[in-house]
Amino acid sequence: MTKGPIFIGGMFKSGTSLLRAMIGQHPNIASGLETYWFDIDLNDAESENTQQRPKWFAEFYDFGHDEVLRIAEESASVYVFLSTILGRYAARSGKPRWAEKTPGNVCHLDRIFNNWPGAKVVHIVRDPKDIYASMRQAKKWDSIPEFTERWCDIMGAVERFRETMDLSLDRYLEFRYETLVSEPEKTTRILFDFLDEPWSEEVAAFAGKSDDFDKVLAITGKSSKTLERLSQPLQTGRVGIWRGVLAAEEIDSIRDAVSQRGLGDAFRHIENATPAA
Repeated sequence: MTKGPIFIGGMFKSGTSLLRAMIGQHPNIASGLETYWFDIDLNDAESENTQQRPKWFAEFYDFGHDEVLRIAEESASVYVFLSTILGRYAARSGKPRWAEKTPGNVCHLDRIFNNWPGAKVVHIVRDPKDIYASMRQAKKWDSIPEFTERWCDIMGAVERFRETMDLSLDRYLEFRYETLVSEPEKTTRILFDFLDEPWSEEVAAFAGKSDDFDKVLAITGKSSKTLERLSQPLQTGRVGIWRGVLAAEEIDSIRDAVSQRGLGDAFRHIENATPAA
């Protein structure tokens, strides 16, 4: 029986890239760079996303550009397009299953489960204070309004799906970045049990992966701190970084802003469940 695809998502800077790279080490799962598939509209050939994304698919997944355009023209929907591209990528990698990581996947759980009924979704969460501290260090979305808007958009979507959809443990798994890096074997055993795959020691013993950083730099000319860190072995040094970055009044401002969006309980739940560094 063919197993369904895997979708990885979560707030930016929460560990989605690390998780994707680790899962891609499994002998049965091919997991490449993010696609932002949900921004593609094959019926709108003039949109920037529709024009640019196939080019990125070709370069990120080592396809010919004409081949990607032909698949897009022959696909009845973006779901068929994504399945075809990533299915061929997995087969070329000698693996029977594919995983796709884009942070915003968790904002499209309805589309995922409606179009891939057998899909598995993995949502990785991280102490929001560390996420904001990481954004500050990266100088991206590093103001409190920018951070809280993105955090609330993503986590708010998940909270709404909890109320309207079946997010049972056979299709949706939520776990912590902090436990992934501090207890990789325990965490990946839970993960692969959820994915219906045998546990793989090489995933838990992740020693770093630099080729994605090199590829993105060569294609876009832009350096990515996230991908650069993937070249390093697993470490707990990114847990609790907020202590040296954020002032107490900034944390209070974030909590207040999130509470005003109605997500104070969700914020406190994640924050309070964070293991000590």
